[in-house]
Order: sequence, then structure tokens, then C-alpha cells
Amino acid sequence: MNLKTNLLFILLLLLSVAAQCVFGNFPFAFFAFPLDAILALWIALIGYGYKEKRHSEAVRLWLSPQCTCWTLGWFLAGCLVIGLFPQLSAQEAAEKSGLFSRLGCYNFMSSWIFVTGLFGLLTHLGMITVRRFFTPGRNRWRFMLNHAGLWLALFAGFMGSAEEQTLRIPVFRANPNNEAFTSGGNVVYLEKPLQLTNFTVEHYPNGTPRRFFAEVSMDGKPIHLEVNQPYSASWAEDYYLTSYDVHSAEPEYCVVQIVREPLKYVMLLGIVMMLCGGLLLFLAGPDKQMSKSVSELVD
Repeated sequence: MNLKTNLLFILLLLLSVAAQCVFGNFPFAFFAFPLDAILALWIALIGYGYKEKRHSEAVRLWLSPQCTCWTLGWFLAGCLVIGLFPQLSAQEAAEKSGLFSRLGCYNFMSSWIFVTGLFGLLTHLGMITVRRFFTPGRNRWRFMLNHAGLWLALFAGFMGSAEEQTLRIPVFRANPNNEAFTSGGNVVYLEKPLQLTNFTVEHYPNGTPRRFFAEVSMDGKPIHLEVNQPYSASWAEDYYLTSYDVHSAEPEYCVVQIVREPLKYVMLLGIVMMLCGGLLLFLAGPDKQMSKSVSELVD
């Protein structure tokens, strides 16, 4: 089993490197809705695979300790690459040259190598979580909360980036505007136009701006925007005040940044589940069976 596990992951690594060199970085838009919702059924397929085919060689391979070493090692190595190399935007990374650039090291989270390793980790993590669900025992819910929470956080963080969108829009005092721009300069038209109705700047004694906030009309609805105090237009869309017209005594426009994160609360749920699982582990104290075994060894 160890040999087959090693061969599987070596093959996956070689294929991901080849795909990275041939196709460039992984197309994240591939996971946009509705494919991300379809992939959410992945955990159901994992559950079915364990329940109906638990004795098959493929399932035993994904549950093996060797698989744990490979998936965790791959993920940690990927995190190390992200920490060692400056992570640039897709446009900036495309301007780099050399071996490290071909391997996607400057935008590694969207590389085929990192994506393949993360999917391997999620598959293994989902498999051992499902196995624990079908295994009776009083401690299984603490295990489930920790591992299922980690699965949700990783899944939502990865899939959410496919639909995450950051826009900037100039909001004018003279007339409403619904023409926003992506970081790549593409135009996105908002459903509701924005118009600046009032802007206030508070200064320090030396004239440096201390605080500024804007009153903006969103399709006739007044909203208040202030730095570090975003306005939540919906559960997945937040509006941030980023800058303003510094050349006029009374600013004629401000710049609003719109951040859309459809899966942010799913990721938050995963984090809360991990915290609850950790708290239950802390409250339960050391495992009695483990304490008994340690006592027998000491005696």
C-alpha cells in the first residue's frame, strides 16, 4: 500500500508540474458558480465511497498514514513557497521569467501544483472525517468539529477565491455613477448607481487629514461610509471608502471599493467549528484510556 501511495502522489506531482509548465496557472474562473455548488457534493461522494467501498484498495489508500504524510507535506511545502517568494498579481507574475516563474512560484496559490496538493488534502481530510462519523464513540463529535471545520474553511477559502471580486468606483457629487472597474481595468456595471451627497474631512492641527467619511446615496438609499467601517450591502458584498478628491476644498468625488466574497460566511462557519472542537477537547481533558496506558507504563 505504501508503494502504491508513493507512486500515486509522485505521478500527481509530475502531472501538476507538467500542466503548470504547459498551460500556466490554473484558471480560477473554472470554479465559478454553478460549478462550485456542484463540487460541494464532493463530500457526499466521499461519504458514499467510504460507506459502500470502504474495503476497496482506493479507499484504503486515501485513508492510509502515508497519504497523511504526502498531503500534509505537499500543503506545507506549498505554504513555504508562498512565504519565500513574493506573491504577485497574475499580470505581474506573467512578466517574470525563469524556472521559478514557469513553476508559478510568484502566484503559487493559483498554480496547478498547489491546486492539486490542496485537492489531495481535502479528499484525504474528507475521507478521515467521514470514517470517524461512521465510527461509534463518545469523542467523535469533537473530532468531527475539528476536521469538518478545517475542511469547510479550506474549501470555502479556495472556492470562494474563484468568485471573489474587488471593484473600484468613483462616486461623484454631480451625478450618479454605476460604472465600476476591476483591478485589470475591465468595466463592471452595478445594478444600483452611487452618488456622493456629503463629504466631511477632519484635520489635525498641522493640516493632515485625521478622519474622513462620506454620505452616499445608493439608488436613493442613504448610506454612511468611513475608513475601516464598511457598509454591508448584502451578506456577500461590502463597500469600503478608500480615497477622495484631495485637490478641492469640498471634495467633488470619493473612491469606493466593493468587495464581493460569496463564501466568506461558510469559511467563518468552518473556523467557528474548529474553535468549538478545540474548546470541547480542552474541557474534556486528557483521554482516560491514554492516561490509563501511561500509568501502566510508569508502574
